[in-house]
Amino acid sequence: MIHLMLVDAEIEWLPPDVVTGPAPRICCLPGADRQRIRILESYLHRDLMASMPDHHRRGRPDIAHAFLTLVQGSDGWANGKLDVLVHTRDDVVMRFARRARVEKDYIKFLGTLTELFERGAIGEGDERITIESGRSLTRLLEVEKLDFIVALSPIGKKADLKAELAALGGKEVGILIGGFPEGDYLSPVYELADLSISLDDEMLTVPDVTAQVIAAIP
Repeated sequence: MIHLMLVDAEIEWLPPDVVTGPAPRICCLPGADRQRIRILESYLHRDLMASMPDHHRRGRPDIAHAFLTLVQGSDGWANGKLDVLVHTRDDVVMRFARRARVEKDYIKFLGTLTELFERGAIGEGDERITIESGRSLTRLLEVEKLDFIVALSPIGKKADLKAELAALGGKEVGILIGGFPEGDYLSPVYELADLSISLDDEMLTVPDVTAQVIAAIP
């Protein structure tokens, strides 16, 4: 099975300790409960971003949303060939049961993330989504007990991912994708990976990388 992992994703709880001016803007979902969004989002909470370290890369849950909607809409997911995990900059890990789905509507997705961070789990049975705190990438990979780990990076070696995965047939393979808009991994990805691969001579977006990975799965 392929274990597709979005690593160092820029998803985090809205941090009250960085507020130096007026209270941050909070957006509400439509609907009866008017659920508040408490996940940092670079556009919705742009009044906070300039005061935060690494502000150029933080507050980007949209990247995880694009990743998850692509993966969960794929044949590989439907046919049980894929497992998917999201690991965040704060070492929070999100796990998705076999039939779990995220909303295609981005604002509703932010509401779901808020509920997930508040409750620790949402959904039931094979539609359940859970989070674990304090789970570094090193510890996560130890627990997953994978046979081979591939990191995708523009500084990796140029290789045919489909051929590499075909050669690993029958093994539990982890594929690591960066979940941030710029810069490099915060976690020690290169030390943990067995192989680092670059998919293109040009810098690719996370949706581009995800689509290429899905197409390469045997």
